[in-house]
Amino acid sequence: MLMAPHMNPEDSIVIENDEGEYVCYAGMWWTPENHLAYMEPLCTIPKYRKKGLAAAALSEHYRKLKPLGATHMTGGGNTFYEKIGFKPLIHWTFWEKKAD
Repeated sequence: MLMAPHMNPEDSIVIENDEGEYVCYAGMWWTPENHLAYMEPLCTIPKYRKKGLAAAALSEHYRKLKPLGATHMTGGGNTFYEKIGFKPLIHWTFWEKKAD
């Protein structure tokens, strides 16, 4: 994943607990050509969820990427994003061709 286009490991956010263990990770892919920052993956160890860590990581991504020209960020379809203030912007349509 670290060698994929638009992935810059320096843009990733890693949050650790008091013991130095990683408890939350947020990767961010930046595509300056279309001003899109897309977050993937976002993961938090279950016992550390609902403590604001993922929201803090996304806020830090926003703080870093906004001055670079990011006009929108993508996350996912989870209601988590709306709870922290993100609004749906694009409705995706998936097409499937049925076999004859």
